[in-house]
Amino acid sequence: MNKTLLEKARCILLQTKMSKVFWVEAVHTASHIVNRSPASAIDFKTLNEVWSGEPSNYSSLRIFGCPAIMLMKESLNQGLKRPYCRVCRWSKWVQTLCLST
Repeated sequence: MNKTLLEKARCILLQTKMSKVFWVEAVHTASHIVNRSPASAIDFKTLNEVWSGEPSNYSSLRIFGCPAIMLMKESLNQGLKRPYCRVCRWSKWVQTLCLST
């Protein structure tokens, strides 16, 4: 399993042309994908399905490293009275890397 995760993480970083600084996030993403992929050894169920007993939810999957626009709420935008957006790169399910900082 370790070799599988390392290969997938390396492919993720190469495909997205992101730095090795994001190695941990790439491995985490790879394990998330592997746990939600069907396996023939367990009757084409996912590891997540076998573990939790519930069908896998694929709605949280996002493309690693894709451009994203983050809408900042008024409470987070440092005193501005209106919401504003920042251009970011998606690295995990709720984590973004802001390119402007």
